[in-house]
Amino acid sequence: MFESRVRLYFLKLILLCCVLPSSSFTINIDNSSYVACGPNQTQALTEFMNEFDSSHCNLTDPYNGVWCDNSTSAVTKLRLRACLSGTLKRNSSLFRLEVLSLKKNGFVGQVPSSFHNLSLLSVLDLSQNTLTGSFPPVRSLVKLSVLDLSYNHFSGTLNPNSSLFELHHLRHLDLCVNNFSSSMPSEFGNLNRLEVLSLCSSDFFGQVPLTISNLTSLMELYLDHNQLTGSFPLVQNLTKLSFVDFSYNHFSGTIPSLVMPFLSILDLRRNDLTGSLKFPNSSRLESMYLGINHFEGTIIEPISKLISLKVLELSFLNTSYPIDISLFSPLKSLSLLDLSGNSISPDSLGSKSDIPTNLENLWLTGCSISEFPNIVKNLERLEFIGLSDNRMKGKVPEWLWNLPRLNTVLVSINLLDGFEGPVDVLVNSSVKNLFMDQNSFEGAIPVLPLSINVFSASHNRFTGSIPLSICNYRSLTDLRIGYNNLTGPIPQCLSNLTLVNLRKNNLEGSIPDAFYLSPLGFAELRIFEISDNELTGSLPPTYFVNWKASSLTMNEDGSLYMGEIPQGTQITGQPKSSFEENAGLCGLPLQETCFGINAPPTQQPKEEKEGEEEQVLNWKGVAIGYGPGVLLGLAIAQVIASYKPEWLVKIIGPNKRIRR
Repeated sequence: MFESRVRLYFLKLILLCCVLPSSSFTINIDNSSYVACGPNQTQALTEFMNEFDSSHCNLTDPYNGVWCDNSTSAVTKLRLRACLSGTLKRNSSLFRLEVLSLKKNGFVGQVPSSFHNLSLLSVLDLSQNTLTGSFPPVRSLVKLSVLDLSYNHFSGTLNPNSSLFELHHLRHLDLCVNNFSSSMPSEFGNLNRLEVLSLCSSDFFGQVPLTISNLTSLMELYLDHNQLTGSFPLVQNLTKLSFVDFSYNHFSGTIPSLVMPFLSILDLRRNDLTGSLKFPNSSRLESMYLGINHFEGTIIEPISKLISLKVLELSFLNTSYPIDISLFSPLKSLSLLDLSGNSISPDSLGSKSDIPTNLENLWLTGCSISEFPNIVKNLERLEFIGLSDNRMKGKVPEWLWNLPRLNTVLVSINLLDGFEGPVDVLVNSSVKNLFMDQNSFEGAIPVLPLSINVFSASHNRFTGSIPLSICNYRSLTDLRIGYNNLTGPIPQCLSNLTLVNLRKNNLEGSIPDAFYLSPLGFAELRIFEISDNELTGSLPPTYFVNWKASSLTMNEDGSLYMGEIPQGTQITGQPKSSFEENAGLCGLPLQETCFGINAPPTQQPKEEKEGEEEQVLNWKGVAIGYGPGVLLGLAIAQVIASYKPEWLVKIIGPNKRIRR
């Protein structure tokens, strides 16, 4: 009895049987509940789960659980998401399953052939694993309405005679992010009940078959990020389509009239499309992405009539004349406008020009703008402004920092040299991310907004020391101020950041002692660049022992470090040339040894005494814990010797016995 209770209790934990709202029965910890599910079913579940590592199961995930049918006591639904890892093995005991969702686990290898025994399945979700091999046999799964194999490593040609094309009840098919390296078989047209077809990022090539027009029930079609070619696919008669994504392919030619009345999202980015566009007057388009194509300038006028648009991306259209941004003024619902890489009419950027006032994101990078666009002044809802890679000169206007919702400002790669207004003009701004690299800003580093997360101002002309006030910015994580003319020491607080780039300045002194004294060293730093400065001192190994950085740059040209190069750290992974300019350094990867023929200095007597005291304290701790530990161990041994729980026997192994 004890054995069965222990087993059932662990089955409850391993199967993540959170009580889920359902009309059918959900397994609970109660013994009677397991009886309702049927003993053969619980045994099958136990065997299934014992094959995998379930240590990462999330007991609170509402998507996880096991459902049993009230009348037959059979398991009908099994959902275990982001929980298991291992290899799928032959298991056909759960033959009455209707829903099997093993999404986002760590499964590897091929889908076992025994899956064909699950002939009652209507939903099969094996997405976001690491499954391999060719497309699995699914011929017997004739009731499937949802098949999701996305984000795996299936490969090989998708043959026209594949069992996939016999699943005539399919409504949802997702094969995204695999490696099929195949053309699209015309047999896709046989799946005429499909409502969602996702084939993105799966190495499909060639032309889209004409039979795609047979899928008259289709509402969502995703063919993006493949190598598809030819003219625009024949989707005009698919009147139920609401989502279409053909981006990042090689479609060419003109686009026929888009008469799909329910079309809500259209993504045609990065193709070779030409001509103009025609839309019905009743269009419901809300998001449209047309960037990096070869459309004519006349494309703007029909777009300006799509009054439901909220997102419009028209970057790098290669139009023959400047775009008048005021043409988009009728689009009152527009929240994102991207005109990057196009020539913009200077007159349309003035403060008197009209623009949708609900804009939250405005991208005008690479538009050859010479003055800061005053049109932005009236955008009270603006959160993101991208003005990088232009020709703007002079000072950033004071009014910019008064926009109440502004979060991110990109003004890198311009000719800007300062800020209008007082020294602390930025301090009360809501800006969290400020990118102003590759300009001509000079003087002291500005007083930053209190809310700042990322400050990137490399390749400017800033002078003076790094202000100590930077330690007061609790939200600051990334500081990039390399390639300036900064002097003075490195502030002690920078070890709390995630990314620090101080490269190519004139900083002096050594790495602050506070870093050395910290028990965690560089606890938060992931990227740290301090090369090409005038730093001096030693490089204590304890600086780097606990550091989890993914990138370290300390090419010490111009610095004058002394002493041993820390061994067993990321520093020793740098090339030998990184240290050769520092005559005072020794140790690997340099040839110079640190102590020569002399023995290393011995410890001071005081340290030895402290070590002896520490050993005494350690033995006291052992003595204190010994008695209770022995008693607890004897108690556990008695339980094990008396009952031999089955779960423990399985852990120890069949060849290892527990002696009484």
